[in-house]
Amino acid sequence: MLGFIIACVILATLVSSHQQEYLDLLVTPAALGTGVVLMLGSLLAASFKKVSSLSWHDGFATSSLLVWYAYWQPQFDPSAPMFFWYPVYFALLTAVLTLSLINKAHYFDVESVLYLRQLEKLSRFSMGWLIGLVLAGILITRHYALFAMAMTFFIVRHTMVVCLEKINHPQ
Repeated sequence: MLGFIIACVILATLVSSHQQEYLDLLVTPAALGTGVVLMLGSLLAASFKKVSSLSWHDGFATSSLLVWYAYWQPQFDPSAPMFFWYPVYFALLTAVLTLSLINKAHYFDVESVLYLRQLEKLSRFSMGWLIGLVLAGILITRHYALFAMAMTFFIVRHTMVVCLEKINHPQ
């Protein structure tokens, strides 16, 4: 999810350096609409299996970040810490999981692979449920930690899916 990491770093940089002319572009109705269209496009591409899971996860996460910022920033103080720390947290979490798990998936032992497959089959960890949770986290602004938790679960689930893909289809 390199695109998501880059988007998080760019957003955190813009927020921390108070680049208001660029941040104002991110809160326009056009930016919100673009994010929603990209989010729906990612989900449609995934449902028709037109792109790899890595691509649609990246597209969904990146567009979710754009929609979240465009929807939340007008409702909160622009200097609220979450607008800097959430993107930093997401970028670090994604980078650490990619480097420590996804890139090492071919080294997993048999028992770890079996446990990962069991965990993946749990209904509480289904991708549909997590997408709904991310969307609810964007819409419910009164519970500001919900979006961060939902994205954390989405990123962890993405890591599991990509690890299993690498194990099942080694290149």
